[in-house]
Amino acid sequence: MRPDIRPDRHGAVPLPARPPLEPVEITAGALHLRPWRTTDAGAMFSACQDPEIQRWTQVPAPYTREHAEDFVGRQARAAWAAATSTPLAVVDATTEALLASVSLQSMTDEGDAEIAFWCVPEARGQGVTTRAAAALLRWGFGALGLERVEWRAAVGNHGSLRVAQKLGFSLDGTLRHAIVLGDGARHDCWVGSRLATDPPA
Repeated sequence: MRPDIRPDRHGAVPLPARPPLEPVEITAGALHLRPWRTTDAGAMFSACQDPEIQRWTQVPAPYTREHAEDFVGRQARAAWAAATSTPLAVVDATTEALLASVSLQSMTDEGDAEIAFWCVPEARGQGVTTRAAAALLRWGFGALGLERVEWRAAVGNHGSLRVAQKLGFSLDGTLRHAIVLGDGARHDCWVGSRLATDPPA
């Protein structure tokens, strides 16, 4: 045992803190994946007024300007610093307009993570989420050395299911009351997985 790591009074040994992740920027054609900025608060607030985002994701409902400012100013940066999540804004590479959000989250030292994404209403049906998530997965399996990425969505979220299928996720089953959405209630969810050894989608 390392001399600087001591068991607590219950005999439990604390895990050493992970080194922080350096935020990245990824180019995917006309899309630019980049860390959230404080100046994104307005666009984040507007996007999260969308009923579909509030229905199917874990953003609070109702979603306030304060929620947006806290996310872009504190939560997103803290996630990178803790090396538990990689929240990225997906913007138009030319106009910088916010199009989507993608993230690898719940990351473990064993090489597991969960992918999360949403898309603004104006950009849906154009392959934005699929292209952005595919670029994020390539980076995750490559630079981060992830071995398994899981996808979860509440049962009935067919838009998310279509994206997952295009990304090559296998549908592994349904979990009962395994996801809590922004309404605070538990919902059944679909779960799928993609391995680093899977063939390209």
